[in-house]
Amino acid sequence: MPDINFHALGPTRARSGEDPLVSFLLNARKAPVTVSARDVSRLDSHRLQLLLVAQKQWLVDDVPFEVSDTSPSFREGLERLGLNSDHFDREMPQ
Repeated sequence: MPDINFHALGPTRARSGEDPLVSFLLNARKAPVTVSARDVSRLDSHRLQLLLVAQKQWLVDDVPFEVSDTSPSFREGLERLGLNSDHFDREMPQ
């Protein structure tokens, strides 16, 4: 199995261009991924959409996708945007 690709989300989304998460996900496609959310101070809808689409695609590809170290503000952002705070802690249905 290939090495796990790791990316740490910054406190907020980059506003000066493409968020580094986009290029990371494109480069890590079809390989195991761990995204750390420990430093996230505000989760916006754009980043959440990227994570949800990636989670679904990795599931379809049958490759591990994990969001780890979720900060309290990341969990609050999930709830604010309509998901359960433990969304990334649970197994996705096949």
